[in-house]
Amino acid sequence: MPGRTFKMLSRLTVLCLATLLGASMPALAIDCSKANDRVDKAICGNTGLKAADATMGSAYNALLKTAPDAEIRTMLVSSQRRWVAARNEWLGSDGNETPFPAARLRKAMVDRTALLTDRSDKGLVAHAEAQRHFLAKFTGGAFSGFDTSCEFIPNDNEQTSFSYQCNGAIHVQNKERLCSLSTEFASWSLYMYHAVSAVTADQAKPVAFCGDQSGDICGESKKGEWESAPKPDQHFPALKTGFAKLDAEANWPLDEADETWFGQCLTSPSYPPVH
Repeated sequence: MPGRTFKMLSRLTVLCLATLLGASMPALAIDCSKANDRVDKAICGNTGLKAADATMGSAYNALLKTAPDAEIRTMLVSSQRRWVAARNEWLGSDGNETPFPAARLRKAMVDRTALLTDRSDKGLVAHAEAQRHFLAKFTGGAFSGFDTSCEFIPNDNEQTSFSYQCNGAIHVQNKERLCSLSTEFASWSLYMYHAVSAVTADQAKPVAFCGDQSGDICGESKKGEWESAPKPDQHFPALKTGFAKLDAEANWPLDEADETWFGQCLTSPSYPPVH
């Protein structure tokens, strides 16, 4: 356990880092004098959109002030930047020939503002703290982390409405074992995969892979079995270091079955089970 001096230095370091982050990570407000892409121009040219953007910016700044530490604050900044990038990609990819979907943009900002103002157990800060609590059950390691990608996807075949969705992989390491849960959205369906890897020194080697969608995570079901020699093209999640240690939008919260699976995968003497 670290001594009292180390703890005091750590607190000072975090405080200084938080101060630096406050100076280096300003609100993502639009400067209309420099607006040069389709989305920014649309916001700056529409009173209603500009007001919605200002409201969202205020909600974002208020949320940053509630962050309990620098790590969660950095996560919130990354989350908002990711959302803005996804929004601009979604609405800026149709070209200038089509009418700008102002109503869709306004709804997206209103929905985002609602999330940014949520201080309940479903809010971003609460989710990040819940992730910490869950991850503290295990040793962690260099390969632990969240590999997340987010985008606006249509809710129906006619593409009359869209939702902001995040998918990717959750990697949890306990000593020399790495267990991963990943999701992919394709063909109007969400696919879930479970993977097991062995960590040796600075490498993680795939051990088993399960793509079962039956609901029992490749337990006794005949519909899915563990692959003992997984191939890279089998949707096996990327294994590398440097992933974000917290990501409140990454397939969170876990449902009971997946939380139980992580516990079994990470603490059983061997995994997957042999039938």
